[in-house]
Amino acid sequence: LAMAVSPALAVSSFPDVAENAAYAQAVDYVSQAGIMVGDDKGNFAPEKTVTRAEMATILCNVLEENQGLTTDGSVFTDVPAQHWANRYVVKAAELGLVSGYGNGKFGPSDKVTYEQAITMVVQAAGGGGEATELGGFVKLAQSFGLLEGISSGKGQAFSRAEVAMLIYNLQNN
Repeated sequence: LAMAVSPALAVSSFPDVAENAAYAQAVDYVSQAGIMVGDDKGNFAPEKTVTRAEMATILCNVLEENQGLTTDGSVFTDVPAQHWANRYVVKAAELGLVSGYGNGKFGPSDKVTYEQAITMVVQAAGGGGEATELGGFVKLAQSFGLLEGISSGKGQAFSRAEVAMLIYNLQNN
């Protein structure tokens, strides 16, 4: 598993990310690569949980599938065309990175869970078939060292710092 992402030239730092934080290098990486951005106050908010809509957006940024996206209100009924992340959710669904809960629902404001985040990232890296052969997305992620520095576990919500670590680990393992 590997994805090539070219980081931007600008170096970004966040006042709420200590230089010695276990995830500091990952945060710098995703920030420089334009994969994740800070909030309107200039903070990264590493402990804030990531929503499913945010995760779809992050994955589109990872794959550089973020230009010329179109909206479509018919893919998921709870992500109408005017929803801020509609174009990212639609693209991520088109790429097979995300799926809904059934009955046309995606749950854009739901917190992305440990399993969902890992599945989405492994799918983005093209490891879906390999994960099936190995017995699951989490097992594949573990075998490639993608879960190093991740403290969440089964069923728990993923933080911004953990998403940054997961993506950083994918790029560097």
